[in-house]
Amino acid sequence: MKRSNKGIIMFFAAISLIMIVLGTCFVFKDSISKLDSPKEGNEISDTAKKPVEKPKKTTSNSGKVAYITIDDGPSKYTNRILDILDTNGVKATFFMIDGNMKKYPDEVKRVQEEGHSVGFHSVTHEVKELYKTPEATVKEFETCQETFLDLTGEVSNLIRVPYGSKPYMPEKSHEALAKNGYIMWDWNLDTQDWKGTTDNIVSNVLYYGRDNPNLVVLIHEKEQTVEALDSMIKVLKERDYNIVPISEDVKALNFWDKSI
Repeated sequence: MKRSNKGIIMFFAAISLIMIVLGTCFVFKDSISKLDSPKEGNEISDTAKKPVEKPKKTTSNSGKVAYITIDDGPSKYTNRILDILDTNGVKATFFMIDGNMKKYPDEVKRVQEEGHSVGFHSVTHEVKELYKTPEATVKEFETCQETFLDLTGEVSNLIRVPYGSKPYMPEKSHEALAKNGYIMWDWNLDTQDWKGTTDNIVSNVLYYGRDNPNLVVLIHEKEQTVEALDSMIKVLKERDYNIVPISEDVKALNFWDKSI
């Protein structure tokens, strides 16, 4: 009888030991499972695990600047030019003639409203008339200012004299313009678009637009220029230029001061 009781006791002891071992394994496995699983509220989705794509830069940090300057407008081509500039996300500077502003008032307003810079390119575009006297020189640009003010309610002191500040402009006319606060700009990359083909224009930008950290590109409102403009902009961007409009707080670049 004693031997039978002892066997029963050993049997239940063995059963208890097995249950303890199994319970310990279960608890350990559960703990590991919790460590491997994300906590509630912090689940990581497949999307979140993917690397975040950084937005592409719209401007360059190269320090290189290009000003696209457009003479003789506005014209029947102005809206097409503005569309191309908008598509490429860049701003330009328009040097306008007084009679053309009066002929295309809506285009003047659109240029201003879309954040481009506006300057003036005289009334007559004739050297003999413009430089007849210093007073005549100033009067032409005052007339442009008045027209622009009437159309937009804005003012500008930016100017580009026809054919550049050298060699035709007399010193007295230069002094009169400076005294009246006008800010004169010339150019250092003449695309010669007024006489060239679309391919010639782009080639001139490719060739003459090398190794210069500050480009002032001269174009006109011509059919062939409109056709070339998109390619011109792409060339400048590929060469890491920031394309910006001229502002009055930037030091003017011109032939007269030998700053260009």
